[in-house]
Amino acid sequence: MHAPIAYKAMELGLHVYCQKPLTHTVIESRKLKELAREKKVITQMGIQNHSGKNYQVAKAVFDKGYVKDINEVHVWTDRPAGWWPQGEERPKGQDPIPESLDWDKWIGVAPKRPYKKNIYHAFSWRGRLDFGTGAQGDMACHLMDPAIWFLNLGQPLTIKSSGPKPTKDCFPLWSRVEYEFENTNNTAKEGVKVIWHDGGKRPDSSLQEYGFGQNAYANGSLFIGSNGAYMISPYEPIQTSLNGALQEMELPQVKTVNHWHQWVNACFGRTRTNAPFSYAAHLTEIALLGNIALFFKDQKLEWHNEKMNFKNMPTANNMLHKTYREGWQFKGLT
Repeated sequence: MHAPIAYKAMELGLHVYCQKPLTHTVIESRKLKELAREKKVITQMGIQNHSGKNYQVAKAVFDKGYVKDINEVHVWTDRPAGWWPQGEERPKGQDPIPESLDWDKWIGVAPKRPYKKNIYHAFSWRGRLDFGTGAQGDMACHLMDPAIWFLNLGQPLTIKSSGPKPTKDCFPLWSRVEYEFENTNNTAKEGVKVIWHDGGKRPDSSLQEYGFGQNAYANGSLFIGSNGAYMISPYEPIQTSLNGALQEMELPQVKTVNHWHQWVNACFGRTRTNAPFSYAAHLTEIALLGNIALFFKDQKLEWHNEKMNFKNMPTANNMLHKTYREGWQFKGLT
């Protein structure tokens, strides 16, 4: 429901702070970005780690250029295990709807289904295809953020999933999705691969190779270059490995700004937000393209950003958007 609510607010000229992931579909994300630009409203996506100390310090270290020619970035999370279910089919039957819950409004634009106690409301919906975006959509906006931000990456050229496919109702228990991006000033000349892992999977051999194995984070990213690597997490300080050895480094002091207050201050014209929809939509789209790739195991999808389609997989184009439930169609988004 993020997109319909945020879109309507911006149509009314209201400033919007929206949680991650910004939207449920790629088309929704693109439309929010376009409307935010048209209406000139102040926007911010709720990736508070983007403004937090660990990422701001990591960006300052990265900008010093200790590790050269980044050619590969691994990003991983421990979700969904222990957080919400995935890899399941839709449960049968139904339970009485609590008096405190308006089930029809909770369903919103999604297809109608029976209420089941503790299955969807209030938190476990995240792994369900109709409601959430699974581990990648949920966490990539936090964890893939440094790769897109630090390397100034554009849209992916290709996306390929090598993990299990979703069930008819849920995202899979784990996934591995590989993206290929064109080179930038901060990558190797041949470009860079960004590999997403979830379900507790990690690039263990690479973490061991650069000396991070014993202290690898549960959620983080590994930037690999020609002479070393960085390990970065929103929850832990950056670590650096050069020429095969971990470095004892004095981390720079940075000034951070509360992500929520930053948006409020921007609404008053005092500053700018650092995760406006112009950036947030881009980050969200990349995560959602990875979710589409899950349905096409071991097939490299070629993405054409300007035309907004997959050049070699027309059936995947049907997954760039969704049909809103009858009575919930929304002008501008349908």
